[in-house]
Amino acid sequence: SRITLEIVSVRVERLQEISDADALSEGVSVKIDAVAASAFIRGEQSPAQLEYWALWESINGKGSWDANPWVWVIEFQRLL
Repeated sequence: SRITLEIVSVRVERLQEISDADALSEGVSVKIDAVAASAFIRGEQSPAQLEYWALWESINGKGSWDANPWVWVIEFQRLL
């Protein structure tokens, strides 16, 4: 194989519980715009979470974020 991964942890959580660090690990880039800044200031969601919401809905369809499904979180590290 080109890369070898070691699973470090596995857990299940609600989609909307994603942390900033996990959202960034999923590959989103934070672009602050007026809507994101407003939501962030009101304490609703961080900019990273808002970007992940947009990514999730682009893949899974409009309204899929609101369903807040249980998801598997698999953390791994790359082995040399």
